[in-house]
Amino acid sequence: MKDVNNLPHLSTMLCSILLLLSVSACSSEAKTTNESNLAFSDDVKAVVYIESPKVGTLLQLRGIAGKGVLIAKKDNRQEDQSTCVSAPIRLAAGDFSGDSIGIQSAEPIRLLIYSDKVAEKLGRGDEVVSEHYVITDQNDTGLGDIKIESGLTLSYGFVLNPGEWSWSSVFGLDHHDVNCSLNSNALNRPT
Repeated sequence: MKDVNNLPHLSTMLCSILLLLSVSACSSEAKTTNESNLAFSDDVKAVVYIESPKVGTLLQLRGIAGKGVLIAKKDNRQEDQSTCVSAPIRLAAGDFSGDSIGIQSAEPIRLLIYSDKVAEKLGRGDEVVSEHYVITDQNDTGLGDIKIESGLTLSYGFVLNPGEWSWSSVFGLDHHDVNCSLNSNALNRPT
């Protein structure tokens, strides 16, 4: 009689964990974000804020997924009043620094967008892949295209995907105008 291995294959387990991670991260509604996490300085073109991402690990693999908000400056010719647009955004990130098996909540992720090209792509609804741009963190003196302010390290590769899975996103109704000058000095604070 032939012995049957009833344990699932590693790839099946990985797919199951990543699916569970994606569903749990994207199924919950994006919470109201603290305005101090979205404020602008002159050099920043956009801010990505993921308030409650989920991290999943499977041995050496580690992935983060979350849904949050993109706040981007509009091209406005008046110097005294800056207008921004708010839109939903999804983030998926991963690296090979896992050391266990599990899913848990992670600290909020905050990315500062300094590149006009990246801000325009996100504003059009195009996805942005980190490997195509210069990514920096708090330890770097240069700004780069995207600066990781919190929640990720430079070991992660990530994808920013504007929009969400809803009819309002399909019809472009998920963009809202907001005032950029609410907390204009909050960006220069240390985190």
